[in-house]
Amino acid sequence: MSDCTLPHAPYIDAVTSAFEEVGLVSADSWADDCDTRGTRSYLRAVLRFTPEETAGVKREQWPHGLLLIWEWHTGIEADQGEPERGPVWLWATCLSDGSNSDPEPLLVDGYADLLQLGFALAELIRVGRPEKRHNGEWADTAALAAACEAWAVAESQ
Repeated sequence: MSDCTLPHAPYIDAVTSAFEEVGLVSADSWADDCDTRGTRSYLRAVLRFTPEETAGVKREQWPHGLLLIWEWHTGIEADQGEPERGPVWLWATCLSDGSNSDPEPLLVDGYADLLQLGFALAELIRVGRPEKRHNGEWADTAALAAACEAWAVAESQ
């Protein structure tokens, strides 16, 4: 699924595996590093869930599927409207033309615990948008945060 050289790959692999164990199989997923204004300023992972691949994703509610997006921003362009430093989970609706709606916050911690992230996804699938905050961080948050910080330092040199 992911590029093992990226610092967030183990986390996203763990998320994907945990979801698959309870039947929330993603149609596809990927992890990468992205740039804005020519600067690599964030890490990203995307999981796409579709009615064809994922139990519970109803065609009438999500005809083209939905995305879960994890991003970790360096914050170097926060003064230009980009996000502050650190991680965030977002969600978006897949559209018929292959694009997606503007991402919106998923109400979980940036380094969300796998169980809490699963609760948030199940709520999103069932209700159509997040309704309550699911708190709790992943057990390996310290290592993930350190790896992302090290990546940001390397990118800024």
